[in-house]
Amino acid sequence: MFKRITYEEWTSIVPIIGFLLTFGVFLIIVVRAMFMKKKKRDHLANLPLEGEQPLSDHGQEKE
Repeated sequence: MFKRITYEEWTSIVPIIGFLLTFGVFLIIVVRAMFMKKKKRDHLANLPLEGEQPLSDHGQEKE
């Protein structure tokens, strides 16, 4: 009725699983980058080049 599947050479399956997981993550990143809004894409592209902005004291009490 039920047959148990046994892998005699399980070491050959591990690289395949690792490749599929890596490829899946890469594919998700590419798809998200393709459908990203232009405004956000431009912001992320210029992020390392922007200067530091002073922190606002929003939420902090003044003495």
